[in-house]
Amino acid sequence: MSAATASGSLRPLPRVRSRIARHFMPVAGRPIATVLIACLLLAGCNRERTAAPASPSPAPVASSAPQSGPAPTTTPAPADRTAAPSAALILPGVFAPDSTPDTLRRQFGDANVQIGEVPGAEGETARGVILFPDDPERRAYLYFQDASALRGLAQVRIAETTSQWRMDDGIAIGTPLAELVRRNGQPITFSGLGWDYGGIVQDLHGGALAAQREGPVMRSWRLVPRDPEAASADDDYPIGDGSFRSDDPRWPRQGETLAVGELWVSFPGEDDL
Repeated sequence: MSAATASGSLRPLPRVRSRIARHFMPVAGRPIATVLIACLLLAGCNRERTAAPASPSPAPVASSAPQSGPAPTTTPAPADRTAAPSAALILPGVFAPDSTPDTLRRQFGDANVQIGEVPGAEGETARGVILFPDDPERRAYLYFQDASALRGLAQVRIAETTSQWRMDDGIAIGTPLAELVRRNGQPITFSGLGWDYGGIVQDLHGGALAAQREGPVMRSWRLVPRDPEAASADDDYPIGDGSFRSDDPRWPRQGETLAVGELWVSFPGEDDL
């Protein structure tokens, strides 16, 4: 499947109570893949390392014989390509339209870059790159204009509930809608929740965050329930295929009951340049 925007009519779906809303709707007409993230929550643990006591060694024996010949040389150990990545978990950070699997390996380490099928809309998949495939706190999905050749980075998308990724302005998974509105200085319009393309931020009404949706790199967010496991009241947040504002008096609690559940940055394709 090539990285192309899904088309066709959209039908409202039953209310979703998953950890995150599971689809992405392309914005501003960019020719970017429609994507679907499957969340995995893994537990990690830290193990203490106790050094064994050193055994006594015999005292060195002095020698009066003169030393001759060149000093022995040591061969440096090969670089550890699986070491901690040098790139910070910031969007857009090191990502650019000319990012390739090779540049990503240099930035994040060989073992942390996997080429494979990345999830798309309606159960479909596309060829792409998964960063940190075994680590939900650092996992990212990358989509390309040319999915076969993996050229022309189109989008980087983050949707893990425990993700450490954040935007370069500090917005991260879990940032409440009320905080987005405060930073924006204007109301925020988004699609109603509970269906395939719910929670997509659509309009910032000229606020301070609007500049992030302009220019060659586009920053976007998706809203989800802050506590997806809790039963919600009718006034918690709007549901269904429609557009709603953060200052709508029908949902007075939505500023605290909704939070950022997905981050993505999009890069222009040839048709956008």
